[in-house]
Amino acid sequence: MNKATIIEDAITYITELQKNVKVLSNQLMEMEVSSIEDAKALSKETDAPEETEENRIEPDVKVIYVNGNKLWMKMIFENRRGRLTKLMEALSAHGFELNDVSVTTSMGATLISSCVEGTLGEVLEASSMSELLQEIIKHI
Repeated sequence: MNKATIIEDAITYITELQKNVKVLSNQLMEMEVSSIEDAKALSKETDAPEETEENRIEPDVKVIYVNGNKLWMKMIFENRRGRLTKLMEALSAHGFELNDVSVTTSMGATLISSCVEGTLGEVLEASSMSELLQEIIKHI
C-alpha cells in the first residue's frame, strides 16, 4: 500500500463517519421531540378532570367504631392536588393519627381507608368523627 491509497481510505472512512453522525443526530432529535410530546400528553392525562355536573364526585365518609379510641374510616372525594396533605394536616391539628392508610385514585376520585386513633386517649364516637371528616373534606 502506498501513501495515496491510505489517505484515500482514511478520507472515505471519515466521510462515512460524518454521515453516521448526521443520521444519529437526526434520530436523537426525533426521540427528544417525541418524548416532549409524550410528557405533554401524560401531564394532560394526570390533571384533574374538568368540573362539570356529570363528572363531579360526591364526597362520602363512613366511620365504624373498632374499640377504645380506634375507628375505621373510609372516605371518597374528588382527586385534586394537595388534598391528601391538607387532610393529614387537619386531622393532626384535631388530635388524630392515621394508621394503616390505603390511598387509591381512579378516574378523578380518591379513596382513603384507614384506622384513626385519638392521640389524646379519649373515646371516639363514629358519628361525631364522620361529621368532622365531612367538614374537613368540604374545606380542603
